[in-house]
Amino acid sequence: MQNKVIIAGCGLSGMITALSLAYYGINSVIIERKNTDDLAFFNDVRTTALTATTKNFLNEINIWSDISKISGNINDIYVVDNKAEDMIHFKSPHVRDELQNGEPMGYLVENNIFKKTLFELVSNNKLIRVIDNIDYKLKNNNDDGCEIILADGRELLAKLLIICDGFNSLLKQNYFSNIINKNYSQYALTFLVKHEKQHDGTAVEHFMPSGPFAILPLKDPHTSSVVWTIKYEMKNVLVNMSSEEFTYILQENFGNFLGRVSVVSEIGAFPLKACIAKNYFNKKMMLLADSAHVIHPLAGQGLNQGIKDIKSLIINILERDISNETLVNYEKERKNDNLIMYEITDKLNMIFQLSYPVFFASRQLGFKAIEKISPLKNLLVSYAMGQR
Repeated sequence: MQNKVIIAGCGLSGMITALSLAYYGINSVIIERKNTDDLAFFNDVRTTALTATTKNFLNEINIWSDISKISGNINDIYVVDNKAEDMIHFKSPHVRDELQNGEPMGYLVENNIFKKTLFELVSNNKLIRVIDNIDYKLKNNNDDGCEIILADGRELLAKLLIICDGFNSLLKQNYFSNIINKNYSQYALTFLVKHEKQHDGTAVEHFMPSGPFAILPLKDPHTSSVVWTIKYEMKNVLVNMSSEEFTYILQENFGNFLGRVSVVSEIGAFPLKACIAKNYFNKKMMLLADSAHVIHPLAGQGLNQGIKDIKSLIINILERDISNETLVNYEKERKNDNLIMYEITDKLNMIFQLSYPVFFASRQLGFKAIEKISPLKNLLVSYAMGQR
């Protein structure tokens, strides 16, 4: 029997794609090389920020009620340039009055819990089948559909193959190319911390010469996620420090607004790069989310851009079924938006690493202007919330 859709990759974007299709009555099969029965499959110290627009989409496909139980609210955001006095404060009452009618600016979820929640939803959905712990390769791809052959000899046919297995995807490497492939020579250290005081849904992003240092509120009011961007050469020094030395430097970066802090998870180290695909489809094989675009994490927009991909694809399939026109429109709608977000994050990362006094002074003038000019502030908030 031919499947309507094959999804390569059982990560966050792959599972949300399958659940989105299922909500509209479209069956799919997810193929995954890793063993989903292995606890290591869900191990991920990273967190994911979700915009208000992403939340609305997840609510539309009837899965937000499950995700809301595991997500922390982001009510306020402080943006600080290298611990300077002037900062930008995106305060929730300001947003509630003018943009979101009482909704938080965004949400934060631990990836390991997020994956478990989505996998349970996928496993209990009759329109979704998961084939895991097996290798696979493309056998045929033409205008009528795709054929995948599994390592055990089984063959899967579908009208559409969606590649959702990340920027290191073998299928992508074999059949697609990038127009942007940039190594930032930076690592993101990611871990969880406990703190004495409650965070009250407050997120802080310090832009430092080595890269952003972000403090992000989780559901537990005394737990936050840290995403610490460092230069490539600093990685081995920091991860090989004693816990006492690391905590001392961490506290220096953290400040005292949440009291004493302590690391309560493993410390993950992830090399940062940007990859943007030249084309988003090849006959009836298409790229989505991280397989199509990877951007710097400083704005926390990675999965949110992927959700925009999913929404665009779903709308086009519902209007035109699975056709060449569907994929042309999908690429047209998503390619430019993803390039814009790449440019924003890439330039912000570059600008905030410039440490000369003239650049620091210019940034501070910009901070003062944003803080005082409400329309400009609202524009930035709307981008952060996924409304642009």
